[in-house]
Amino acid sequence: MITDIQSQITVMADAVGHLRKTLEANDIDGLADALAKTQTALDQVNAYPGGTDQLKKDLDLLQSPVKEEVLARLEQATVDHHVNGELIRLAIQKNAALQAYIAQQSDSATYSSKGGVPGIGSGVFSRKV
Repeated sequence: MITDIQSQITVMADAVGHLRKTLEANDIDGLADALAKTQTALDQVNAYPGGTDQLKKDLDLLQSPVKEEVLARLEQATVDHHVNGELIRLAIQKNAALQAYIAQQSDSATYSSKGGVPGIGSGVFSRKV
């Protein structure tokens, strides 16, 4: 029997894991969908009746084989969440480095009266990178 808690945790863990795979693959086209699914799943967990404190209490009441499975899924989701944060930080650093490189290579950045830097204001991520 699948409990409501088990179902919610499974959906959330799957969504966070899918986001990790999307980030690792640099799948820009799939990123919006993965983020939306992850946000929806996290919102459902946060909307648990009684809040996350009640969710923790209800997790403690689960029977042994189901409880271990749910806790293992939560642990994997936690790891995936931390990895996702690191992957996003790396993407931001990569983007900043690329923008700095573009700025250094631009004649107009240093020799023009306009001082414009090409590439600034474009998308944060680029499929050509």
